[in-house]
Amino acid sequence: MALLLGTGLSFAIAPPLHAADTSAPAKEQILPGKIVYAQLTTPDLDKAKAFYSALLGWTFKDIPVSKGRYTQAIVNGHPVAGLVERPNMIAHGDPLWLPFISVQDVKAAANAAKVWGGHILFKPQNVVGRGDESVISDPQGGLFAALRSATGDTPDDTTPPQQGEWVWNALLTSNPYEAAGFYQKLFGYQVEAAPDTKRGSSYLLESQSIPRATINPLPPRLPVGAHARWMNFVQVDNVGATAQKAAELGGKVLVQPHPDRQGTIIAIIADPAGAAFGVMEWHDAAATGDAK
Repeated sequence: MALLLGTGLSFAIAPPLHAADTSAPAKEQILPGKIVYAQLTTPDLDKAKAFYSALLGWTFKDIPVSKGRYTQAIVNGHPVAGLVERPNMIAHGDPLWLPFISVQDVKAAANAAKVWGGHILFKPQNVVGRGDESVISDPQGGLFAALRSATGDTPDDTTPPQQGEWVWNALLTSNPYEAAGFYQKLFGYQVEAAPDTKRGSSYLLESQSIPRATINPLPPRLPVGAHARWMNFVQVDNVGATAQKAAELGGKVLVQPHPDRQGTIIAIIADPAGAAFGVMEWHDAAATGDAK
């Protein structure tokens, strides 16, 4: 399912991202490089649940944890994300969505990240029901987690994304070339220059021959020295209506809805606590009989 966006944020639609199901039987399949999970860190879990429920139609399943509060977001019976409450955000950084990238060996990935210029924010640890994980900063400051899922990774499929499911991921960074090398070495990605972009400015990351993410320059409006950041996109039925509703619910539209190639529409939104994410309206041309 190829998709070319003039903004350069996305070049292909990945299979829908489903968070690890802690009730599922153990699987052996691990898909290194696949972005398998997304987690929101927020100062007020109840407000976050109200916002995402009203905006995206997510329902929630609270998960008992030893410290703090944690819930899973559910779409069509599948967990798609985790939300964790950190009331003291000064000690934990700004509210954000954190992508979890699959690896075979979390400790090895963390050690390699340090060798290649990354920083370990949370050392490798085992989280009951989820697996081994470590939170890492890439050399330009982009935050992500490496995860070896306790239940294995959900197999890729070609089912079109539904309302409320994650549909794409993009890294915005000050040095796309160096970032591409870092993630290639860490996760074994196949790296290709993104089509229709200035040479050396954008890259496509693939694993298992499936597009997983793009790496793109930071927007010029950001201040010099701004940290890299991952941007995760959710499929919605109507981007314009979603952006308008986000503002009504206390969020902020950071990038206004705009059309793109192949009828795609995207926008960037911040939730009421300030965590940024993208919304995307993408339709399968083959399903409607449109030219590919």
